[in-house]
Amino acid sequence: MIKPSRILLAIDGTQGSYRAAHHAALIANLTGAEVILLHCADPHPSLSLPFPAGGAGAIPEYAAYPASSAHERMGPARDILQDHQVRYMEHTVEGPAAETILGVAQRECCDLIVMGRHGTGNANEPDVGRTAEHVVRAAPCTVMVAS
Repeated sequence: MIKPSRILLAIDGTQGSYRAAHHAALIANLTGAEVILLHCADPHPSLSLPFPAGGAGAIPEYAAYPASSAHERMGPARDILQDHQVRYMEHTVEGPAAETILGVAQRECCDLIVMGRHGTGNANEPDVGRTAEHVVRAAPCTVMVAS
């Protein structure tokens, strides 16, 4: 088994991502790793083009991603990490989930990415969702996909 020193935990507010938080907390406890708790704030996940907040071409209802929403989505994962006495830091980054996860993992020199199997899309899919599949295929480190 790998012994990670930095674990990237991707949270999207789904139950699957909170199950991933439990796995990350357990691994961090066993290895002494620090966890980077990441929420990717994609203003509208079904659109592939980013819209600048309030800028030309922005769609008003999706132009601004409320900070409280990201804070609320991270709350249960934060509680899990605190309950396990895991060292962690939080990041909320705006952008498409897969690309953001990969970029943060590389920039922060993560040894392990832990994420849920499905994001906010269709949880009834038989396999992993698009974001998890993209991350698994392109990650610069080991990826654990929790179901």
